[in-house]
Order: sequence, then C-alpha cells, then structure tokens
Amino acid sequence: MVLLAACSSSMTTESPDAADSSPQAVASSSATEPTLPPSADVASLGGTRLDVPDADWMAVVAGSAWTTLGRGVVQQLDGEDGSPGMEVPVDGPTCTAPDVGFGSLWVPVCEPGSVVRIDPTTGNSRTIDLAGATIEEEGSIAAGEGSVWVVTSAPQHALLRIDPNRDQLIGSSPLPAGVVAVRAGLGGLWATDANRGLLLRLDPASGQVLTEIPVGHGARFFDVGEGAVWVQNNTDGTVSRVDPATDQVTATIQVDRGAISGGDLAVGGRYVWARVSGSLVAQIDPATNLVVARIGEPEGSGSVAADEKAVWISAHDRNVVYRIPLT
Repeated sequence: MVLLAACSSSMTTESPDAADSSPQAVASSSATEPTLPPSADVASLGGTRLDVPDADWMAVVAGSAWTTLGRGVVQQLDGEDGSPGMEVPVDGPTCTAPDVGFGSLWVPVCEPGSVVRIDPTTGNSRTIDLAGATIEEEGSIAAGEGSVWVVTSAPQHALLRIDPNRDQLIGSSPLPAGVVAVRAGLGGLWATDANRGLLLRLDPASGQVLTEIPVGHGARFFDVGEGAVWVQNNTDGTVSRVDPATDQVTATIQVDRGAISGGDLAVGGRYVWARVSGSLVAQIDPATNLVVARIGEPEGSGSVAADEKAVWISAHDRNVVYRIPLT
C-alpha cells in the first residue's frame, strides 16, 4: 500500500488533527497557517506498533531496519514484521544519525568519540577511534564520496574523514561553527549550518566549502536522494529541495504548522519523510513537491528511515517503533 493512496484514514502522528476523507496535498507555501492533510492512523495503513525500549535513530540496510538504543546497543528489526534480531554493542551513546554505505552500517558513538562499522548480515563490528574528538549532537554522519565523514563538536569542530578500505581516520579539516550534519550523494558532499540556515557544498578532496546555499531557519537534518538534497528547516517547519546541478533551492515545502522540535528526515521508498512535531511524519512526493500524507498523532522526538518495503518511525519518548508497509 502506498500511503498517499490511503490518506482517507486517520493515522497516528504528532498532530491531533481530526481525520478527513478528502486530504489535500500541500504545495510550497510561506503561509503561517498552512493547509496540511489530516493525520491518518497507523493501524489503518496496515502499520505495526513495536515496543522497543529506548529506540531512537533509525536506518534501513540489507532489508532490515536498525535502531540505536539508549543502553549502548544497536538493535536489528526484521524487515518483514519488525521482530527483534541481532543486537550489536557499540559501548556508548549515539547522539547523531548513522548512515549506510560501503556495504555497512556506520554508527557514531559520541563519547568517547568513535564510529562503529557493522556488517548488517553477520553483526560483526569494528570500532574506529576518533583520537579524542567528540561527535556533534543532533545531526548525522555520512558514508559516500569515497569516505565516511564525521562532524566533531567544539573546540575542534572539524570534518573528520575515515577510509572505509582501512577503517582508519585519515584526515581532518575545519568547519564553520554552525555545521551540525553531513551527508554524501549525487556527486557531492553536503553539510547543514543550523546557525546560518545554510546548506553547504563541500569539496570531498579538501573538506573546504565550495558553495553556501540559503535554505531556511534551523536547517539541520537532511538527506540526499530522488534527484535532490532535502533539508528540514526546524524553526520554519519547512523542507527545502535543492538541485545539486545548480546548487539552488527549487521548492520550499511546509511540513508542519510551527517549529519542529527534534525531528529527522529521510529519503526512501520513492518519497521524502519528514519527522515532525504536528504528526509522526509528513510524506512528500518528490514528483510534485507536495505533502501527500501525514501519519499519526504527536509522540515526541524520534527518527525515520525507509526503503521500498516500509517506512520506520521511532518515538523515542514512548519506547516505540512503527513499521508501515509501502507495498
């Protein structure tokens, strides 16, 4: 089932809007009171509620979902029914989003700073020490453009580069003070500057800033896919679509009625998913730049990830993960 075709039902997200049988897609808008579709109920979409204590950051790799847990463990969830699988210890808190690349799941451990590389088929892991650096919180690391990239916090505040062939730290370059997250894809290395509301295009060879792209206030979580870079602007409650060919914003999409607390954003299953505060997620169709569905009533902070089979949404404050099928 594709969610945009099921919006006539009432779902469970972060917004207590009543269900309606005629949902509206939301185009780019700067209105203070945007028109958003009513929230559809998770169960009405065939979704499953999974009790996963301390579930937080989500990722999907090799057909399974993975979530970080507060007790220093990464938990595998079966891609078909969400049943628990392997648990891999990472020996520390994960306070920023992991990434998938080079056949592995890369999990940042914030203190002491390290990145754990996990084989998603065997659960075997290897820890890469970051030489005393602390990872920046509430952002993301990146696996792509030939390396794994990590944003560290002050006073160093640098972009660290890991060689995935040797699992070794091989470089460091300074970053602007407001940079919190990094992603790779579509021929670019990208970072968000939450202080200045910018998406930065970085040179993978040197780590230097090539282009500064104004997006929106509170630009933080973002992802790359479906032909664009998608940036969630938490203060504005919007998502900016950036064309990597021109480094220009081509659409600004209202995804919440106000500022987003926490949040996350993922591209997967042919859609863009914004983890917002007025519902669990807002579903954006990249073919139209419209919000075509919202899912669920508000359930605090959490993360989102998706593949062709399902979208996975954590509600960290409620110890819950939702699995919603997309086919």
